[in-house]
Amino acid sequence: MDWWMEKPFRMIQNNLRDIDAEMDADEEVRWLLSFGANVVQLGCGGITAFTPTKQPFQRKSPYLQGDKFGELLEKCHQNGIRVIARFDVSKVHEDYLTTDPDWFSRTREGKPIRYNDTAATCINGPYQQELAVRIIEDIIRKYPVDGIFFNMFGYQTRDYDGNYVGICQCENCRRRFHSFSGMELPTEENPEDPVFRKYLDFRKFTVRDMLQKIRKTVKEINPGIAVSTYSPYEIDIIRDESNSAVDRPYPFWIYSASDNTSIVRGTYPDKVSSNVAINAVDIPYRFMGVSKYLTKLRLLQNMANGSNLDWCIIGAFPDYPDRENYESVREVFHFHRQHEELFAKLKSEAEVLLVRSGCQAEYRGLFRILKEAHLLFDVASADEEERIAEILDRYRVVIIPGADEFRSEKLRAALLHTKAAVVSTGSSFSEDSELLRKLFGLRLGKRIEPVRGSYLLTKPKEIFRSFPKRNWVYLDREAYEVESEEGMLILPLVRAAMYGPPERCFGHEVSEVGMAMLHKRKNLYLPWLLGSLYYYHGYEDHKEIFLDLLRYLCPDLQKIRVEAPPCVEFFCDRIDDRRFLLQFLNLSGFNGTTMTAPLPIRDIRVDFPENIHAERLTEEGLIEAGGESSTLSVELPDMYAAYLCILSS
Repeated sequence: MDWWMEKPFRMIQNNLRDIDAEMDADEEVRWLLSFGANVVQLGCGGITAFTPTKQPFQRKSPYLQGDKFGELLEKCHQNGIRVIARFDVSKVHEDYLTTDPDWFSRTREGKPIRYNDTAATCINGPYQQELAVRIIEDIIRKYPVDGIFFNMFGYQTRDYDGNYVGICQCENCRRRFHSFSGMELPTEENPEDPVFRKYLDFRKFTVRDMLQKIRKTVKEINPGIAVSTYSPYEIDIIRDESNSAVDRPYPFWIYSASDNTSIVRGTYPDKVSSNVAINAVDIPYRFMGVSKYLTKLRLLQNMANGSNLDWCIIGAFPDYPDRENYESVREVFHFHRQHEELFAKLKSEAEVLLVRSGCQAEYRGLFRILKEAHLLFDVASADEEERIAEILDRYRVVIIPGADEFRSEKLRAALLHTKAAVVSTGSSFSEDSELLRKLFGLRLGKRIEPVRGSYLLTKPKEIFRSFPKRNWVYLDREAYEVESEEGMLILPLVRAAMYGPPERCFGHEVSEVGMAMLHKRKNLYLPWLLGSLYYYHGYEDHKEIFLDLLRYLCPDLQKIRVEAPPCVEFFCDRIDDRRFLLQFLNLSGFNGTTMTAPLPIRDIRVDFPENIHAERLTEEGLIEAGGESSTLSVELPDMYAAYLCILSS
């Protein structure tokens, strides 16, 4: 078995600066060992080489004496630490603009994209297509690396300041796109433009072609070298980031690490996720870390999802000016090291599949609803339609938020024949009237105008049991009427009336338009943005509408029941036939923008369908957590608790 598939690893990434070519290799290893890391990712080549390369298209660090990468690699291996070589071929020194102008991306005006003393290279130019592969090949022939990672791979349309630089207009892109499509290269990102849509296909094709070329090069030399970047195609270790940015719009996505790791786990069982907890506040503020509690939570979410631990700082440890997060990282890494054999064997117990589609807010709102309700679920990417088709029958409920259409006939057929209940929100399949009719027994009607000022009538009450006293719940954003002769239309629309001065606020009418469609008491369709409303506004009414409908479809969904506050994130995974692992994360320290120390949470109750024996995981090992019982009482004094549960029978 490949080393990256054996069990989750604990990786630290030191993003090396030119000046770090003078770092003390022995001290670096001592720091790594103190954290409990068993993998390190280190700068090797691309923008700057940390090896004594003689290639004319590589620039060594001006601070390099000898072979810093080779020295670090040797000493890490001597101490049982694997090394992943990091490359960034997205830029090179601007001097090459004079000698090799065809390497570079170009703006609409034909100008290179400069940043400091570098300029951006193009994926379709000879530097990335040929020379970058030679750089990688040269390294893996000379050094016994355990993996390679390449940063900022593919098509970049913004610079480091976030400035939009547009679609690359270099001659290599023009020529290759014309050969691919017979069309002229588009200059604007317009989803309505068929040329731009063809360009998106071109980007996917060229990225995959390049990844295939890199993988072939690496694996022919040494199949035991892991290939990693921010893509699932031809990759062994799928990289992602849980990061922060000072200008990023709210709401802050507190489930970032769980999201990034669970989608790899649910979609690509032949690969592993390495979601890096970025220490920095933002790219311009790399030398200050986020809250130590946020870093800890991101690492714990990685661990709880059975993924690798991954943390990154810029530069070397001794001169990094913010050590606030060091102890939090050590704590999680050491705990993981103590129980790594358990974390290597986790198998999902989820009965719900959530498909991540293009509507981010709709997806995230439903993700949050399921988390707060402590319902176990797997995640699959809508980009992998063929894979989704093969796994539908593993689940009792499949949730599809805001998907315009599915192109795969295999998936469309699987949805029609699956035993699982299919639930869709956000006016999905607006481009696929046939699937709407066959799957949900309806036709999408006219858009509701105006939506603002409209309400949902929470009837029938035998379904909407969470609303004994609240009859109206507000409706907002995009919504449609549906027409059906087969299904059960419920949740009537209360049409908007006058508003303004209180004296004029009347005239609402309960319509015959149902805002939820139950088809054969199996499939459910919501022609409005329930997930988005909960993601942006957070009113529990929208969450409870969704949960009431789920309970009606599947009254006995999930064998293990949890009574805990919504701020507790719950995980349950099977280890073998008799053992499974329960994990709890305490998110009470999050107030929407700030992550602080969590408050103690007591009296969490877990009910099992049969008796179990429980042991609590600690950094020292396992300790007894009570005798045989079908109920487990859990206390969460800190951010994390985990229990190994063993079936009595």
